[in-house]
Amino acid sequence: MATVEQREESTSTGARLPDMARFIDFLEARKAETENPKHAAMIDLLIEHSVAEVRDHDIDRTMATLVDDCVYHCYGDPVAIAQQGGRVADRDTQRANYLQNMANGMLAMDSLEVEVEHFFISDDAIAWDGYTRLRLPGTALAQAGVPLPDGGTADDVFVHRSRAAVVIPFRDGLMVGEDFYLDGQGTLERAA
Repeated sequence: MATVEQREESTSTGARLPDMARFIDFLEARKAETENPKHAAMIDLLIEHSVAEVRDHDIDRTMATLVDDCVYHCYGDPVAIAQQGGRVADRDTQRANYLQNMANGMLAMDSLEVEVEHFFISDDAIAWDGYTRLRLPGTALAQAGVPLPDGGTADDVFVHRSRAAVVIPFRDGLMVGEDFYLDGQGTLERAA
């Protein structure tokens, strides 16, 4: 049975495709609301990171938003942890992850979306919780042995939506990395 949130994101023809522009618009709105210049600069950097990573596929700009000794942590879903290269990823591993996901289409404006329910900012971190939405081709799911829902076929496109929380620490005006808390359950629905 679909939750209220899922019903809002689905139609009789299927799930809405991800749109990362929604997250960037959300960040722009939060920046416009803040009166704290440090917080506005942190949000600006997160916008730059997101645009460089997902829209422009510019690895040098993406990495320029991070401290040299950045580290990424991934908690929760074992599959996501394995895809990220382990629970902890250093700068070189994360750079390789970004390049791989830029090349395979996982980091694209219509492949990924962050839906924010709660947003927090302090002088040393930005955090939010909500959902991630991923566009997944049926062929990749079928090859991985994932049962296709809704009578779907390998020719269909699916949207995986799962609960997530992200904490991004900052130091000296740059991101220290990202800490992901992922729920591996989520839902998988054929795209509209």
